[in-house]
Amino acid sequence: MSYKWLETASFTYPDHIAVKYNGETLTYQKLYMHAHSLGTHLQSLKKKRVGLYIDNSLDSVKLIHGLMLLGVEMVMLNTRLTALEMKSQLDDVSVDTVIATRSLEIPNINVIPFNEIYALPSETFMVNQPNPDDVLSIMFTSGTTGRAKAVPQTYRNHEASHLNCQKHFMYDETSSWLMVNPVFHISGLSILFRTVLVGCTLIVENKFNPSRVWHILEQDKVTHTSMVPVMLKRLMNSNGIHYLKGLLLGGASTTPHLLEQSIEKNLPVYNSFGMTETCSQIVQISYQDPKILSGAVGNVAGYDIKIKEKTDELLIKGDSVVKDYLNADLKLEDGYFNTGDLATIDADGYLYILDRRSDLIISGGENIYPKEIEDAVYMMADVNRCVVIKKDDEEWGSVPVLLLEDTVDETALLDHLSQQLAKYKMPREIHYVDKILMTSTGKISRSKNQKMFLEQ
Repeated sequence: MSYKWLETASFTYPDHIAVKYNGETLTYQKLYMHAHSLGTHLQSLKKKRVGLYIDNSLDSVKLIHGLMLLGVEMVMLNTRLTALEMKSQLDDVSVDTVIATRSLEIPNINVIPFNEIYALPSETFMVNQPNPDDVLSIMFTSGTTGRAKAVPQTYRNHEASHLNCQKHFMYDETSSWLMVNPVFHISGLSILFRTVLVGCTLIVENKFNPSRVWHILEQDKVTHTSMVPVMLKRLMNSNGIHYLKGLLLGGASTTPHLLEQSIEKNLPVYNSFGMTETCSQIVQISYQDPKILSGAVGNVAGYDIKIKEKTDELLIKGDSVVKDYLNADLKLEDGYFNTGDLATIDADGYLYILDRRSDLIISGGENIYPKEIEDAVYMMADVNRCVVIKKDDEEWGSVPVLLLEDTVDETALLDHLSQQLAKYKMPREIHYVDKILMTSTGKISRSKNQKMFLEQ
């Protein structure tokens, strides 16, 4: 099979609408022409790997496809990170050049605004013929040590993820996908690839606004979309007409109550479980399956998924699972990826996630590791001991809470943290405690402190 996805679509579906954005449309033939034109200029950079600082826009779609035509690996930067956080990630994967559709400055990094690409010299090039195991995209996911892990996602990984999704979500060349999740996340980028693989229409929306989304769902007769729970909750606070056949949902704050409300409002929700390392969802469950309200995220029948004895950790194998990290070792056991998530499978094969890695805070679809916040707090000279715990939040799923033994200047602390951390990682609450609880071996016990805080 050819992995020249856009070129294939431009021949097979030349007049199909490939992408819509803010009133502008491009057919697959036109999108290919735009991507190729960009490629002639991007070729002059002579880069095998670049960073992308991009938003949900038509320019971003053109850019991604243009880089794919050249065979350039794309490092997807979370636009909510600080310049220091991005610099650390780029250094970790040896990238010195970033292409940006938004204003950006990173020390010692060559940032090329999208609009200046056309000023680069133009060079002819041979369209890349990707191999299945060539790296297409690189995303960062938080590690338990707080260091972000670089996840290299191949063409084979993305294709396998698409085939798995299509089997259950049932989309084809007549479908229209709304991408409102950020394109720098796997939940957004995977939609871009799925649409070109079947030749259907990608509708790009820059920011989530409930009334605007309802308008798009009706006007463009959207058949498929993907959201995180906080988006769906806001969507259901207003009303509108839709033609949806599937609304894919993922995230730790997906609850049976939210799913039940969605089904009652005639929204065809699919609950799911997936990771950056599995190129989006690995299992999913339909609104038509009664087990969706039991908390199940899918059925493992037909998948190479099992639970590790004694520890109850979820083990996954398959073509959508990445082979390793670029800057760390992937935890493999007999060829299975150990997700570190605690899970169970019932007698009928339904999968239930019991806990997302104990330290992980998932807030509005974003992963936050407490240690990363703690490390930033400890940079303040007058902090001797602190701990970050998670607190349940109805809107965001979970939020970080900072506990301190020492009284500090909160204004200075928050100013310091805002320079070190992305906004979504900022503690939502700061509390002072008489004593931060330790383990018997002298380490701070996050679970003991969380229990103490919740019992106050």
